[in-house]
Amino acid sequence: MLSSKRVLTIRVGGKERKRKVRTLLLDLVHFRNMLIILITKYKELYGMYPLHQSILYGLVAKTYTGKYRQEFEKVLKNIESNPKLGELLKKLKTQKERIDNPHYVQYVIRQVIRDFKSFFKAVENFRANPERFKEVPRTPKPKKLKYLMNFSAEGNANTFKQEGDKLIIKLRNGKYLKVKLPKDFPYRISSVRLKFFGDDPYVDVVYEYSLEAKQPKGKCSAGIDIGLNELLSVVSEHPELKSFIVSGKEIKAFNQWFNKEMSKLRSQIDNLRNEMKKELELKKKILSAHRKRWIDNNLHKIARKLVDLLYETGHKTIYIGKNALESKNGIDLGKKTNQEFVFIPFRRLAELIKYKAQELGMEVVEVDESYTSKTSPFADIFKVKETKNGELCQGKREGNLFKDKVLNKVFHADLVGALNILRVGAKLLRLSFYENLKVLFIKLCNPLRLKLIDFFYKVSSESLWIGGSRQGISVLAGWMEKLG
Repeated sequence: MLSSKRVLTIRVGGKERKRKVRTLLLDLVHFRNMLIILITKYKELYGMYPLHQSILYGLVAKTYTGKYRQEFEKVLKNIESNPKLGELLKKLKTQKERIDNPHYVQYVIRQVIRDFKSFFKAVENFRANPERFKEVPRTPKPKKLKYLMNFSAEGNANTFKQEGDKLIIKLRNGKYLKVKLPKDFPYRISSVRLKFFGDDPYVDVVYEYSLEAKQPKGKCSAGIDIGLNELLSVVSEHPELKSFIVSGKEIKAFNQWFNKEMSKLRSQIDNLRNEMKKELELKKKILSAHRKRWIDNNLHKIARKLVDLLYETGHKTIYIGKNALESKNGIDLGKKTNQEFVFIPFRRLAELIKYKAQELGMEVVEVDESYTSKTSPFADIFKVKETKNGELCQGKREGNLFKDKVLNKVFHADLVGALNILRVGAKLLRLSFYENLKVLFIKLCNPLRLKLIDFFYKVSSESLWIGGSRQGISVLAGWMEKLG
């Protein structure tokens, strides 16, 4: 009598039962992925693949009980000496505890070792006969859970028990799966495989089947050709035996039906994607229109409030640095910077300021702002711009701060830039308030910080004066008298 192994496949039914099997299998796939990453990274760092089964299982076990302690301790020491490998090993142990079934974990470890050995063999064959391969063999890779179509894990006799016509499979501690076997199932079950294909979980019952040893009745030979329309074309050397053909048209027709149905599904998916794309494009248009309205509305309000404040406080000319209007157009500063800077329409804001200022008889001049935020208010900004000599700046910008070497003080860099834009536009080396350093320090160190809503609704011309609104009112009244 000969013994062979056969497989009985049973489809798992029931929502909760499916979920339990699928969850366990996905946890095992995740364990497999992390193990492959650990092995691959270890090879990159130390030049070898740690593929000994005893060592790999010892790495995730609480204590090592194998007989390869010296090799195990070397691998463990190498892993723990590398922070990334050490962290990965901790996650691998956590995942093993999550699976809570050491027998399936052992199977996955053995399977990963087999995958790597198959890779080594493929590399050898590739070196000997590269023409037989379409590409260079690749190392085992982690499987993306999102696109995973099939996976299986086999458990030994410790993972199941048979009670009559029922098979009780241990999934995790306290969680079992009961599967009904055929009535009076007479065969000895050697192992059980849990697997899923697509979205359906299955149980493969591997059992031993006994066969009688038989001898052939003759010595003739036959030739078989396998094709599409004619699946099998058989010719025998026996003189009295006709040749015969097994049609493949039924299989071909079924396959054509399958492909047609699959094509319909793909078309429906594509149509659905197109509908979603149209919907998303519409949402993008609505969102873009909302953005344009919001930005434009607020830029108008900003420009109006700014011009009104400057007009009410006696300004005639406005100098605007033009670098932000020109040099950043069309460049890529990175996703975050593009979102924060490039996509904001600064040119639009400048144009709004211009025309609103012109309505009030004020002039707006665009000024080259190079070196303005990097030069001391007391340095010769014109000489710096002409020679482009950074040593003449007499200061250094670090982030939003400007360290002035003339006064040995720290100012706000953007305020220094605005001051120097004014100097360049007005063509003045020194401004009138330079004589009062306290005023200069207040201007460059202690600005009035306003949120947009405060700028729109709370700030007034009186609140902008140094010393308070009462002083501002009296100063403004005096200026208005001088202007007649």
